[in-house]
Amino acid sequence: MRTPAEQFNEAVGRQMRAEIAAARSSIAAMARSVGIARSALDNYVTGKRAIPVPVVYAVCATLGIEPHVLVARAEERLDADGTTAIITPLRRTADVATPRDNTREVAFESDERHDADTDDLYD
Repeated sequence: MRTPAEQFNEAVGRQMRAEIAAARSSIAAMARSVGIARSALDNYVTGKRAIPVPVVYAVCATLGIEPHVLVARAEERLDADGTTAIITPLRRTADVATPRDNTREVAFESDERHDADTDDLYD
């Protein structure tokens, strides 16, 4: 049985292959464009090997799509295949106030006095 990571890698590979075909390119031509061996790219798009992140970025840059679009389409592909991999969403970092966040800024519609406005100091 394949692990969720393997299933996801295969889905990304299938989607990458589909994007390359949609761009009317071939695996060999894309491999030349991104500077890797054709056999390596073939192994990535068939799910035989894990796809390195730099390869995903290079292929996406050549195709003119953002990597997150490729990954989102791969997730849709997993759902359509009825094979759902468990994908852990990235957590946002907590917003922690720093000393600078506590300092009042002077802006156009600010309650600060005009003489406290530092913009005049740069004229």
